[in-house]
Amino acid sequence: MPDPAPRSPGLEGWVRPGAALGVLVLFALGGFAPGIGTTPRMLLLLAPVVLASAGFGLAVGLASATLGFALILWQGLRTAGGIGLEAFIDAFLWFAVAKLAASLIAVQRRQVRRQVAARREAELAAEQQGLLLDEMSHRVRNDMQRLIGMLQAQARTDPQAAQALQRAAGRVQVLGRLHQRLSRRAETAVVDSKVFLEGLVEDLRTGIEPGRPVALTVNAEAHALPLAMAADLGLVVNELVTNALKHGFPTNRSGVIRVAFGQDDGLYSLVVADTGIGLAAEEPRQGTGHGTGQRLIQALASQLGGRMTLARGEVGGTQVSLVFPAQRPEGGGALPEAPPSPPPLAATGTEGDTGR
Repeated sequence: MPDPAPRSPGLEGWVRPGAALGVLVLFALGGFAPGIGTTPRMLLLLAPVVLASAGFGLAVGLASATLGFALILWQGLRTAGGIGLEAFIDAFLWFAVAKLAASLIAVQRRQVRRQVAARREAELAAEQQGLLLDEMSHRVRNDMQRLIGMLQAQARTDPQAAQALQRAAGRVQVLGRLHQRLSRRAETAVVDSKVFLEGLVEDLRTGIEPGRPVALTVNAEAHALPLAMAADLGLVVNELVTNALKHGFPTNRSGVIRVAFGQDDGLYSLVVADTGIGLAAEEPRQGTGHGTGQRLIQALASQLGGRMTLARGEVGGTQVSLVFPAQRPEGGGALPEAPPSPPPLAATGTEGDTGR
């Protein structure tokens, strides 16, 4: 792992020499400048004590206070020819105040240094963790690519299981895309639903066979989704779009698949609607059948604590709605059966023959 880049000294590199120079200058002014009264001299000599404590620590600050006390006594001897009791008490009180100021400043300095050191350690630990996560993510993606290759190779050599193996490879590809998109945002622990679903639908759009006249659109609101919820939602979208392409648009039939996502009154609503051949001529029913893909969708819906509804679109085609709570319920379990709220979109397009 590479060592962290050396830090530029910047302003910190000038603190100690600047403090040393300031201490010397102020001691010279306070101790030897003529024409300064006793009180201004005492105030002036507090400044080098403060600078010494801030720049060099408690020991140097106390030494500066001692030197300042000596200078005050020396000035009293030089100007008055002796030190009276009142002058000595004033000098002693100044010395006590100077030592207290040095102690307080040194404590604050020590706390600041500890905080800076802790922050640097945290930054280094975060950088190292990020490198480890990137390496782990890269290895996971490589493992997924190898698994996809193995499934596709097995599908070519086993015609009877080819369809199931290809579908399994497709789901692993979706997991790989989800992993890649979610790992980029791992530092936030949440995903923007609009950005995530638009990117996922773009991936699915590029996977449509060239020349196939089926458009894929998305209209998603921006909401902060937990990573686990976003992963389940992405798998549901992939299965629903894949089913619509497989069953709704045979023999190069043209049409549109629309994906919509929004929130209303504490419930998220996902709608995948197409303008394909539509359902068989029967009443809309709950659920989505009993195939492997449908069972996976129902399992994901239950994991989200939601309810799935399958119905005919307003103008032909098929519409699948998933309603689930914004807060994942404890222990799972679907929403109680109730008429779903109006979906955020209905499929529109040319009316097709019924038969699905």
